[in-house]
Amino acid sequence: MKGKRKEKIPRAFTTGQAARYCFVTSETILNWIRSHRLEAQRTAGGQYRIRLEELLRFMTENGMDTGALEADSGIRPRCWEFHGRISDRYGSRPEGTCTRCLVYRAGALNCWELHGFLPVTSRRVDDCGKCPYAKKYRRPGGPDNRFNDTPPLPERNDHDR
Repeated sequence: MKGKRKEKIPRAFTTGQAARYCFVTSETILNWIRSHRLEAQRTAGGQYRIRLEELLRFMTENGMDTGALEADSGIRPRCWEFHGRISDRYGSRPEGTCTRCLVYRAGALNCWELHGFLPVTSRRVDDCGKCPYAKKYRRPGGPDNRFNDTPPLPERNDHDR
């Protein structure tokens, strides 16, 4: 079932796990640890572990997108979880809106990245600039700073196939 996390994220990461969130190799993570740029602790077996808080700090300070790490760790909910909590709180949940939404069906992390690229489907907010989720979690100037100002894709003609 989408929207539910199958496994809990660890509070400390191996170099390989940290590397996947930073989009680098394990060797790069080791280099950052050895140069004291990234704080880590050694296990009894001599391996490194990086605490969640330290990884978030490092990624933020170095301009890396922390969205996937925040979503996986439960720090940042997915948009359908966020809107579901608000709807539950105020008793105004329109049944099925999120389950019909392309963002939900795709399991997308940043819902605003899909707006403007795909045909309009069922969604809670048509203007990302007015969406409380996008206002709270979208980083100004970040790589995902598109909103609805992205021109739609041109329609395909039969001869394009």
